[in-house]
Formats: sequence, structure tokens, C-alpha cells
Amino acid sequence: MSKLAQKIDTLHKSGRTVFSTTQLALYWSTEHKRTLYVQISRAKKKGFLKSIQKGLYAINEVEVNRFELAGSLKKNSYISFETVMAKESIINQWYGSYFSASNRKMKIKNEYGTFEYKRLPERILNNRLGIINTGTYFITTPERAVCDYVYKSGLQPLDDINELDLDELIRISKIYECKRLESDIKQLTKLVL
Repeated sequence: MSKLAQKIDTLHKSGRTVFSTTQLALYWSTEHKRTLYVQISRAKKKGFLKSIQKGLYAINEVEVNRFELAGSLKKNSYISFETVMAKESIINQWYGSYFSASNRKMKIKNEYGTFEYKRLPERILNNRLGIINTGTYFITTPERAVCDYVYKSGLQPLDDINELDLDELIRISKIYECKRLESDIKQLTKLVL
């Protein structure tokens, strides 16, 4: 097996589908930037790697995990809002975008879909209550997604809230320090009881 094929095999074994330049340097134990860029260029020419955007790569012919990509496109973000609520059947509509919380509002479109980032204050973003680290991206629990959603959009009709942990929902709502949100969440919990 060639050295380049061994490097790609290392990426396959990592379990990741998206790699930043820094991650490639770590997986390939490459210290010098120039050497790294030569290796990346060769991997792309041989058809092993493809560019997603500047500084972000995927292994050719491996399905890119959209949640992992959402976390890689914008650092300091986590998947939430309608994406988690649709995944957990809290809402029955798919909006066609992958929604995440971030420190900046932005929208990125590429061949893998539309990735929308909704701005939340740093104090909320940095509070990890209700956020799960999967190892390749961060995603909220259903309760945190509902709180993020209600915080940004106000109380909206939801399709199925029967599986939500109501105590956890109330506990998470307190981290926002927003009386309107806490009131909306209490009103929402009354619908389940």
C-alpha cells in the first residue's frame, strides 16, 4: 500500500467524514504546512479527497455526514432548532435546511445542502446544558432544541411534545435568563399535563 493510500486509510478509520486542514495534519502526523499542502494536492489529484470549501475536505465516494459538516462549516456552533425537532418528530415538517446555533447569523449553501446558523448570545452558546458531544459534532437534546427555538421564534404550535422531559425543559429554560421564554415553556408544559 502506498504512503498516500495509508494516509487515506487512516482517515477512513477515524470515523469522520469531514476534515479541516488542521485535522489532516494531525491524522497524517505532518508538521510542515508546505508538506501538508503537497499531500492534500496529491490526494485530490489521485481522486482520494475532494474540497468542500477552502480548508475543508471529504474522502471521495464516502457519504458526508450533514450534521458533522454543519459543525465543521462554522466553529462554535451546535445543531439545534427545527433540525433536531424534525429529527425527534416534535415537528412534522422538514425545512430543507440544517439549522444550528452560533455566535453569528449566516447561511451557507453548497452541494450538500443549506446550512443556516442562528445567532445566540455567548452566555447561552457556552452553556452546555442539553448539548451532546458526539465526537464529530455537537447536537442538542430535544428539550434544548425546543428552548432554543422558542427563545428565537416565540411560542409556536408543535406537533408532538409528549416525549419531552418536562422537568428538563423547565431546567434548561432558566439558562436563557429570559422571562418570556420561561413563561412560554411553562405554558407549553401545561399542554402536556
